[in-house]
Amino acid sequence: MNKIIDTALPLTEINNAAIREKAGKAGHPANLHMWWGRSPEASSLAALSAALMDYSDETASEDMALLAKMVSGDKDSLEAMRGRLNECGSLPTVWDAFAGFGGIPIAAGKLGLKAIANDLNPVAAMLTRAAVDIPARFSSMRPVHPGPAGRVVYSGAEGLAEDVQFYGDWLENQALKRLAGTYPQTADGVIPFAWLWVRTVKCPNPACNCRIPLGSSYVLSKSKNSQYWAEPVVEDSRIHFEIHDGCCPADKESNKIGNNGARFCCPVCGEITTDEYIKKMGAAHELGREMMAVVTNTGGVKSFHMPDEIQKTTADVKMPENTPPGAIPANAHWFSPPGFGIVEYADLFTPRQMLMLSTFSDLVREVQDMAASAALAAGMSESGGSLEMGGNGALAYGQAVGIYLAFVVDKMADYNSSMCSWRTSSGNIRSTFGRQAIPMVWTFAEGNPFSSVSGNFKAMLKSVVESVERLGFGVPASVTQDNAMTMEHPQNVMVCTELPYYRDIGYADLSDFFYIWLRRSLKETYPQMFIPMVTSKEELSTVSTYYGTSKEDAEEKYRTDMRIVCEKLYQCSQEDYPALLFYSFRKNDLESMWNGGTGKNESAWEFMLESLFDAGFTISSVWPMRSEPVSEKADSTRILIVARKGTDRKSQITRRGFINTLKHELPEKTQAIMSSHVSPEDELLSCVGQGLGIFSQYQTVLNADGSAMCVHDALQIIYQECMVAITQRKGIALDGDEATKED
Repeated sequence: MNKIIDTALPLTEINNAAIREKAGKAGHPANLHMWWGRSPEASSLAALSAALMDYSDETASEDMALLAKMVSGDKDSLEAMRGRLNECGSLPTVWDAFAGFGGIPIAAGKLGLKAIANDLNPVAAMLTRAAVDIPARFSSMRPVHPGPAGRVVYSGAEGLAEDVQFYGDWLENQALKRLAGTYPQTADGVIPFAWLWVRTVKCPNPACNCRIPLGSSYVLSKSKNSQYWAEPVVEDSRIHFEIHDGCCPADKESNKIGNNGARFCCPVCGEITTDEYIKKMGAAHELGREMMAVVTNTGGVKSFHMPDEIQKTTADVKMPENTPPGAIPANAHWFSPPGFGIVEYADLFTPRQMLMLSTFSDLVREVQDMAASAALAAGMSESGGSLEMGGNGALAYGQAVGIYLAFVVDKMADYNSSMCSWRTSSGNIRSTFGRQAIPMVWTFAEGNPFSSVSGNFKAMLKSVVESVERLGFGVPASVTQDNAMTMEHPQNVMVCTELPYYRDIGYADLSDFFYIWLRRSLKETYPQMFIPMVTSKEELSTVSTYYGTSKEDAEEKYRTDMRIVCEKLYQCSQEDYPALLFYSFRKNDLESMWNGGTGKNESAWEFMLESLFDAGFTISSVWPMRSEPVSEKADSTRILIVARKGTDRKSQITRRGFINTLKHELPEKTQAIMSSHVSPEDELLSCVGQGLGIFSQYQTVLNADGSAMCVHDALQIIYQECMVAITQRKGIALDGDEATKED
């Protein structure tokens, strides 16, 4: 029986909802912690629902409307969908082998489906546990803290969220007591909002004894009603900065030369550094830093002041002992700092930032003990065991509170490293991860975690608490941390996962920035998970062409591993329900279809399809499931491949027979696609998916010379016939419109 997802989907509504979701409104699970490439909940809800419901011409319009309303966030529609699915009888368990940050298992739980989620990355596995496992263990419980209750009735994880808020407040108060001396007020008694710094280096001119400020920008504020800039002044070979009101003269905005490389002009002798010199000095640990300005915020108005000796001295603390270990990969594609001698993750933080984050992190362990004692006093079991052992008693509850507070520390780290730059237009701090990399930053901002600056403790705690409040309402999921290449997969399940993308995001390398802090906070809570100093680099998410491995060898390893993954997913899949495989379709994959070529399976898209076919899957449809707005600049489009076990595949068909079948069947399939809510930019790929469904019905398509048609050649034919079908369909629609106008 065909499912809705085989035939039609309200793609426009689904994609619009997924794109809105990425904005991360208050209370969304994504606000628990940063993660790259998270599966949108909206598209997961739609895909799972449509894969379970039978398709019927009589109910198609009603089903499309229900799907569209559900993904928009309508709670009544979600309940109606749960009711519809319950009518389907025994529902399958959802298996997500590459869960990332749990968007798919969260959606499964909301639909009333059991789910098993896995990820090799410990950060991703911890985030998924925190979203779909831990809240369910303590669902509908009252808080255990000794303060007054915030409400009469608690449902979901509302009680847990209240405890996270209570013990988070305690943690902040304790941190402030321990760190008060390192975050002094200004001479006017004002709490600093932030401090702006510039890196420095000794002038390469032997006759000059100056330390050159590496000032990529001396502009402090471009606000229409508040403009400030800093001017470097050298006296007796020592540098300090004077703060000026007004618009910065163009020739004073920076002493950086050009846009490429670390080339800076000495303000004393005019010597210009080379990129090689800066890197050499960085490797010798000869890069320094100088405080450029102190920022205050009074009534929402930012002011900039010259730093006095107290501000400078209190910032110059000793680097704490026992800093989180871990080396930054020497991978210039994602990480620029190692090229300048910043080789350890600890080097990304100033001593004061390291002291602050270490203090908050260490307090997390104290909070866990306090919360566990309060839970015991509130009547929770003393013998429930730890979270790692599946416990749900007092000990596990205290650990759960600590996990969410450890996320707060991680979120603070993102806004409190020396790779955070300053927003001159809004007067606030950019996070370390403005994109999927850590670039070198020459003038950086250090925020006061006890002020209202971006990344302050109160704001990060609030975002986590609001997310926890909305968890714990779905069916709990089982979460594992294992290698999908080598582990035993659960059997007879409905596969729904994001296939590891081809040359995309280095999750393992990037996540180490957060892992080192999670490990410091939680290594006693999950000792097995946090044994390694850094995360495993055996991920399939990227082709590692940046570590001395040749491009050809790296790509061949990826292909070999993905063939194994496809075979494992086929073996564990149910026959009654399709496998849902999200993938990244790239521009060059499309070019390979319309450019023709040599008849070889060259693109990643062609290779992926070939691997699925070789494993035994057939393709019933392909849907663009976007998580980003449509853009000409975008290199890729997230798609959903709907695959089935090919138990009823026909033996073979000739090339001519295949083309004739496409000509006969594609127009009707195209009509079904275009009659549902599908945007024009999504029509082609959706139609190609239907063509692949026809191609994969056969074990072999025979060319005129008796050879088997490869995927590359099949896609050329499918593309051409899809263009004809879409053009004809649009022509018919246009003629109908014109006829209506004439009538």
